[in-house]
Formats: sequence, C-alpha cells, structure tokens
Amino acid sequence: MPDQRYDANRQTIGSLLSTTSPRVEVPEWQRSYAWGAEEIEAFWLDLLNFDGLYPGRNIQNEEYFLGSAVLVTGGNTNLLLDGQQRLATATILLSVLRDARRVFKADAATRLQNKFIADLDDATGETTPVLTLNVYDREYFRAEVQDERTGDQARPTATLKSHGLVRKARDYFAMKIAEEEQLVGGGKSGFERNLRISDVLCSHMSLVVIHSSDEDNAAAVFETLNDRGIGLSTPDLLRNLLLRRASGADARSRVVSAWQNVLGIADEASVDEFLRHFWVSKRGDVKARKLYREIKEAILIEDIDSVEFSLELADAAPIYRDLVRGRDSDKGLQRQLEGVRMLGAKVLLPALLSGHASLSEDESKGELQSLTSALTTLFVRHSVIGGRDSTTLESTVYSVAAELRRTGDFGAAVAALRAFAPDAEDFVSRFARASVSRIATARYLLREIEHAKRATSEVAVELADRVHVEHIYPQTPETDARWSVHAQMINRLGNMTLLGKRLNTSIKNADFSTKKEKGYEASDILLTKELLVHGTWSPAIVEARQKEMSELVFQIWSFPGEAPPSPQASDGPDVPKHDANDAQTLDELPEVPA
Repeated sequence: MPDQRYDANRQTIGSLLSTTSPRVEVPEWQRSYAWGAEEIEAFWLDLLNFDGLYPGRNIQNEEYFLGSAVLVTGGNTNLLLDGQQRLATATILLSVLRDARRVFKADAATRLQNKFIADLDDATGETTPVLTLNVYDREYFRAEVQDERTGDQARPTATLKSHGLVRKARDYFAMKIAEEEQLVGGGKSGFERNLRISDVLCSHMSLVVIHSSDEDNAAAVFETLNDRGIGLSTPDLLRNLLLRRASGADARSRVVSAWQNVLGIADEASVDEFLRHFWVSKRGDVKARKLYREIKEAILIEDIDSVEFSLELADAAPIYRDLVRGRDSDKGLQRQLEGVRMLGAKVLLPALLSGHASLSEDESKGELQSLTSALTTLFVRHSVIGGRDSTTLESTVYSVAAELRRTGDFGAAVAALRAFAPDAEDFVSRFARASVSRIATARYLLREIEHAKRATSEVAVELADRVHVEHIYPQTPETDARWSVHAQMINRLGNMTLLGKRLNTSIKNADFSTKKEKGYEASDILLTKELLVHGTWSPAIVEARQKEMSELVFQIWSFPGEAPPSPQASDGPDVPKHDANDAQTLDELPEVPA
C-alpha cells in the first residue's frame, strides 16, 4: 500500500515560484547556498541548449526535467528540504531578467517581480519574497536578489562564502543576459529575447516534487536523502539535529547564532574537517563517513545539550581556523604552526585543538609550544623521513589528543608522543639519505636547518613567495649534463638549498658555475653561501653535504631529555626516497566512493 504521507508530481519552476502559490522556506538547519561557477554554468547551458532545440512556438508543449525537490506542505508556507540550490538559482536568474527588462519597459520588470520573486501588498506597500533561504542567507539574498534596487543603490556586503556565491551567480547571469540581448541587436529585439528566456525558465523547466504533509517527519526525510547520496553534509545534518533538539525559540536562536560562527570559518578552513578533528580531539579516531552517526549517537544517548554543544563548537572554530592557517598571537608558536602547515600535517590538528582546550587561563603558551614541538618532531621522524605507515601515526596522535583533553596533562602527552617516535639514531641515519619531492616539506626542512646553523631566526626565509627551494643539480638539466643517477639524486636534500625568488628565477637550469656567479654569491642564506667553496657539483658532494646536514637535525627535532645519537648514527642502511605524497596521511585521502 502506498505511503499516504507522500505524493509526487511534476511542477514547473514558475508554478513553484509563483506568488499565488504557498511561500517556500528553507529550514534553518538546511545548508546555505553552495552552487559555484561549474553548477551555474551548467544550469545556464541546460536552459540555452533546450531553448535552441525548440525555436519559436515549437516549445509550447515541451519540458526540460531539472531533477527533484522535496516539500513539506501545510499552511501558507512549504518547507523545502531538497531543491533549494535550483530554486535559488532560478530566482537569481529571474532577478537579472527583471533588472535588464526595466531598461526597456519598467512595468514589465515590475510584473516579473510581483509574479515570481516577491509579492507586493498594495495596502502596506511591503513585499514578501516567494523563496526564503536559511537564516544565514535570507537577509543577504533578499537584499542582493529579491529587492528591487535603484541604479545608484549600493549592493549589500557579503559576509559569508554563500553570499559570495550568490553574488557571483548574479554577475554571471547578468553578463549572459546582456550577451543574449546584444546578439539580437538590443532594443525591442533584446526585450523579446529577455521574455523568451523567462518563459523557457518558468514554463518549460520542471522538477519532480515530492510532497509530505507530515512536518514532524521532515528530519527523517532529510537524513534519508543523505543516505541515498543526495549530498547533504555532516554540518547540515548536525545543525539539523541540534536545532530539532533545542528547547524553545531562545535556545534555537542561540544554536543558530553559534553556527554562524562555525560556518564563518569556511573561507579559510573546511567546516567538515573541523567537525571531524574537533570530535576526534574529544573521543579519539572516527572516519569521516561515520562521523555524523557517531556524534548523533552520543548526543542522543548522553543527552548532550544543543546550546552547550553548539557554543563549544563556536568557541573552537576560530581556534581551528588559526591552526590551519598557521596563525597565533605568540610569535614563537606562530612559527611552529607555520611549520605544521608547510608539512601538510593535518593529522596533528586534533591534538593541537586539545592543547588549546586544556590550557588554563593562568598558564603561558609554553605548554602549547612544547606540545607543538613534540608533534612536529614525531611527524618529521615518522612520516617525512621515516616513511612509515600513517594509520598507526593517526591512531597514536588521536589517542593522545583525547587523553590530553580529558586530563590536561601536557607532560604525559609529550611522553606518549616520544614513546611512539622513531629513535634518534634511526632518524639521523635516515635523514642522511632522505629524498623529499614535496617542495613545501623540503622548504620547511631547509628552513629549520638554516636557522640551526645561524642559531637565530633573523634571516627572512619564512615566505614561500620570497624564498624558493633551489635544486642545485637542476630538475631538467641539459642532455649532456644529465647524471646517470639523476632519479636517485634530484630530490636529495643535499641537492637543495634556499634562494630568493628573483635570484632563483634568473639562474633556472644553468650550470653550477653560472649559478654560483649569478645567484649564490648574492644570497644572504648560509646554506646557499656555503656552496661557493665547491668548484664543481657531483653526487659525491650531494652525499657529503646531506651527511653534514644530518648532524644538525637532532638539535632541531628532538624531545625533552632525549639523549643525542652516537656520532656514527648517520652511517646506516639506505632508505627509500619519498614520492610527492611523502607527507600525506589518511586525513588527506578520499573515501572510497559509495
């Protein structure tokens, strides 16, 4: 027997967005506007190509199917659970058609506005938009798209990524509509082309709309859509859950406000990764595909308060953003975090989040610096130089993160990291023969060695746009200058140095003598100036130079109280060179497609 709570029918864009139909509202817990350039262009080309297939009146009985939408019906407003990206995009295009139409015939623009975008109350003079987006987008969308503006009226300020996407979509459509009108000569012909495009959009582009009269079942529909691959994200689902469980309007308002802070980091850090790393820092390892289910289970079983949990996320989000970007008010800690970023060591972020959460108000950031140093040392020894299994590293770091948040014991955290790390002798031995092809990683290692040589951080080797990694024996040498051991030597650290951008660009693939004369002599970087003592450059010199480097690495990447290796530590067995993913962990690998 069919489920009486649902029915489905085909509806045109025009019937869904008609001011005579019930208003359409995106629930607070739904995602923000997310379509970028690729989706916007596809939407436009679908319309344009369909229009081209049926010139003139031939289109009268034709329809173009755009996909599906899910509405929870009842009363004067329908809740839109799926399909908001298409309806919002259609509204953006209609607003552009409205504004372009006004130049030729103002009353035609007003009719379009009042028919599909916003209803005007003649008695009060107030307008009510047909489509209302979620709480994060609705005011911006109304000001940028749905309100009629005069030519000299300023556009609203975009404060979220979704706002920027709305603006870009509108700018794209404005360009395309202008092109279409100009193609037919503008004037009356341009106006008629405008009318044709709106007719195709509103009368011939359709969706299969699933209606449900059971508003209480909305959340279940939402999660079912996600399970079937509609593409709803963990932030969407979690926000939905927390809002559903919030008691009363005040609590819901506080949850919404907190999530504005969470979503506000999206331009600089992934919200999905933040949620996973936040949860990992509290509970230990969980895979991305299982994250929502695990958080939901904990919230329901432990009766976690929606407001308190949302506020905790809101406090942690800007901290996470700064960790990802390598920023801190303490210069010493900032330099360490820049190193974590250069290494691409996302696996360390949950432990760093735990460190921030565990730092008491009267403690200095020295504890955080010690933790960051230990984490970086472990990563360099285990992953960058050791090339060991990233799964065990994740397990250890995530366990340490959860335990640190539980106990607040920084000393125990550092001790646990040291216990797992490869020993000093193994590290020094492997470093003497390591190859590193990931440029950012090589740059970090060389930067630290440069500072160790100077015993100061005054030299400006921090910014990648100013100081480059230079391959002394070039990556693409002339045929007659190519070494027989090219592949083995090209990415050896002994074959690399740091050089200012201008100098590096000027010498490119020149021979060693030319590089010295036109590049290395003018450099202030010790690693580079030391090259001037060599008359030639050879594999043997690369080996010797890297062995010399290895004698410094213990003082850079070591743990408190750790004994230094014996002088013979660098005379060990060969180690495999690392490929371009030498610093990659499971955090950075895609999930297996469902």
